[in-house]
This record gives sequence, structure tokens and C-alpha cells, in this order.
Amino acid sequence: MVKWSSMKAYLIGSILKEYRTRFKISQEELCFDLCAVSTLSRIENGSQIPGRKLIESLFSRLGMNPPASSIPMTKTDFKRENLEYEIIDKLANNDFNIFQLLEEYKSCGNELDLLEEQFFRFFKSYAEDKINHEANHALKEFIEALHLTLKDYKIGLLPKAKLLTKTELIILNNIARMLYFTNQKDHAINLMEFLRSYFENGIVSEEEKAKNYPVILFNLENWYGLKGEGQKSLELSEKGINACIQYGKLTQFPYQIFNKGYALNLLGKRQEAEKYISDAFTIFKQMKKYEEAKFGAETMNKEFGFSFPIE
Repeated sequence: MVKWSSMKAYLIGSILKEYRTRFKISQEELCFDLCAVSTLSRIENGSQIPGRKLIESLFSRLGMNPPASSIPMTKTDFKRENLEYEIIDKLANNDFNIFQLLEEYKSCGNELDLLEEQFFRFFKSYAEDKINHEANHALKEFIEALHLTLKDYKIGLLPKAKLLTKTELIILNNIARMLYFTNQKDHAINLMEFLRSYFENGIVSEEEKAKNYPVILFNLENWYGLKGEGQKSLELSEKGINACIQYGKLTQFPYQIFNKGYALNLLGKRQEAEKYISDAFTIFKQMKKYEEAKFGAETMNKEFGFSFPIE
């Protein structure tokens, strides 16, 4: 008689193999730096019970979540999964005091595996950066967290992996941000352009696109705009506006509108620019984001001689 855990291992492995072969992805591409090909083979044929984070990561590289009912889970797995949700939820609400939750995550069971360690180290460093604003330290910590699964990454070089987990994508996004803040702007733009291309052409779930694609576009719009590359910034801001509409990202919408106005002004289309910037300020105020409206008005008045009211 097949044990319950063995049956789960067989089911999850067969489902994984079905999707991998459907997408015409080799075992080497899927497990790159996550696990050995022999490990993936055993998971797929049902002879090895995979860890929770490994199976999540393999499915993540296929742009999907694993079927929850088929994942073998220990009590520690359940506890750590729930803590991950708590940590991410607090951060989504701009509450960066997650250190007690992280310590509970680390100490609630057996020693962290590689992928749990990556989660722990990245989110700890992310919260520390939001509190302390030490970009050089954060950059170092983010790269060390990424090296747990993408060992070949170096500043100035793009990742060799053809498939990326959602954790790897968010770490790369934050590495690009820190590169920009540490005045390594060309490297930052190259890495963020890699991420834009990945979200547009790679295997990414719609859920992850909704969360991250508009933000990636927003960063690039800003960076190209500050370089004075108005046409590039305009093209990206128009993509950003469409992405906000498509994915219902209303909080991002006025920022994209503002960036379009900024880019139009760089291109000498002052009257059209003023309209978009005014629209952005109106939306900011309706959303009670008064500081954003004030900062934007001060910037446009000082740098380009507009006369937007400072309220």
C-alpha cells in the first residue's frame, strides 16, 4: 500500500513534469542553481519527497503556484508558510517591524533550508534598509541573498538563468534600486531593463505581473527621465499607464500620469505636459496623497518654471 506522503510526492512530481514538458523546458533550465538535475528527476518520478520551498520555487519558475493540496507539509512547514504570509502582509502595509516574526520563522523548527534562508536574509535586509536607508549595506546583503540560488550573479552582468522564481525577481529588482542609489546608474538601468524584458516575454504569472511590472516600469520611467531621455521615458510611462489599467493598480496610476507629463515636458510639449501633471495632482489630492502633490509641484516649478499651486 502506498503511504500518504509517497502518494503526495508522486502527484506533485507528475504535475511538475507535465507542466515542464508542456512548456518545453529542460530539467537543467528549471532546476538551475536550485537543485541537482538528479534531484529534480527523483521528484518528477515520485521517488523523492520535495521540501516545501523547493517545490514552490520550481513551480514559481514555471510562472504558477503549486497545487496546495498536493504539497507534503510538516508542522514546521505550515508554521513557516503562515509566517511568510504575515511578513509579506506587514510589508505591503508599510510596516517594517518584522524582526520578531523573522526570528520566530528561523527558530520554530529545524534549521532553515537554502530557500528558507534566502527568504529570511532578503526580507530582513529589506526591512533594515527601509528603516536605516543604508544603500551600500543593503546592496551587499541583497546580493548575498541572491547568491544562495543564483551563484553566478555579479554587478554589471545579467543573470544566466533563463527561469527565475518570484523571490529571485524581487531580489533582482531591489538590487537594481540599490545600484541606482549607490550611483551605479547604468548598471541599475541595464538590470531593470532585463527585468522589464523578463516580465514582458518570460514565464511569469499574472499575479506577479500585477504586483511588480508597473513598479519596474515606474522606476525606468524615472531613471530615463532624470537622464533627460524624454522619448524613452514617455514610451515607458504609456506602458505603465496601460499596465495600471490592466491590473487595477490604482495607487500607481497618478505616478505614471505624472511621469508622462514630465517626459512630455522634456520633449518640449509644455502645454500637453501641464495637462497630464495637473491631472496627476488632482488624483493625488483625491487619494489624500498631499505630500506627493506638493513635492511634484515644487519640483516642476523650480526645475521648469511652471506655476502649479503649492498646497
